[in-house]
Amino acid sequence: MKRSAWVTVIILLQLFYVLVLLALPVYLLALTRAAETVNGPDAAESISGLQIGAAVLAGPALVGLAAWFGLWKGKRWGWAVTILTDLAFAGVFVYSLIDDGWKNVDWAVVALTAIAVVPVVYLLSPPVRRTYWPKSAAQLPATSELR
Repeated sequence: MKRSAWVTVIILLQLFYVLVLLALPVYLLALTRAAETVNGPDAAESISGLQIGAAVLAGPALVGLAAWFGLWKGKRWGWAVTILTDLAFAGVFVYSLIDDGWKNVDWAVVALTAIAVVPVVYLLSPPVRRTYWPKSAAQLPATSELR
C-alpha cells in the first residue's frame, strides 16, 4: 500500500506524540526512586502520588499507542480513536493551564498542548481524511430517501 506524504507525516507525528506520552509515566516512576523524593518530607505521600499519576497517564497513553497502530495499518477506527485521544489530551492540558492561572504558565504543558493539537489538524486535513474515509457520507445512493 502506497501512502501519501501527508499520511506518512501524521503517522510519524503520532508515533512521536505517543512515545512522549509513554515516557511521562516512566519519568514519574523514575522520580519515585530519586534521592530527593525518598529523603524528602512526606516521602510516602509523594511516592504514592507519583505512582498514581503514572498509572493515570499510562492508560490513555496505551490507548494512544493502540490508535497509532490503527493509523499505521490504515484502519478507520485508528483515525477516529486518534482524534478522540488527542483531543482529550489537549483538553486536559488546556484545563491544566487554566487551573494553574494565567500568570503561572507552565511552558512544558503549553508544548504538550500544541503537540496534542497538531495531529488533530493533520488528521482532519482533506488528504488524510480521504485516506481513512475513502467514500464520503454525502455520496448516498440515488435511490435513498430521507424519511
